[in-house]
Amino acid sequence: MTKKRQEYDWLDDPFDEKKAAQEARGMSGAAKGALGCGVALAVAAFVALLAWAGLGMLDILAS
Repeated sequence: MTKKRQEYDWLDDPFDEKKAAQEARGMSGAAKGALGCGVALAVAAFVALLAWAGLGMLDILAS
């Protein structure tokens, strides 16, 4: 029987110091800002949808 040779995975290099330092830092300020804007936009869209549905129900009830 032959021994299976482990292949080196260059995408997940355990000795890549730059990648380890970047992962330790976390998200950048621009990424956090973009995420915050996206969440605010989603919340505003949800509130607008609820208001639109509420006005539609009031219109139906008033008829």
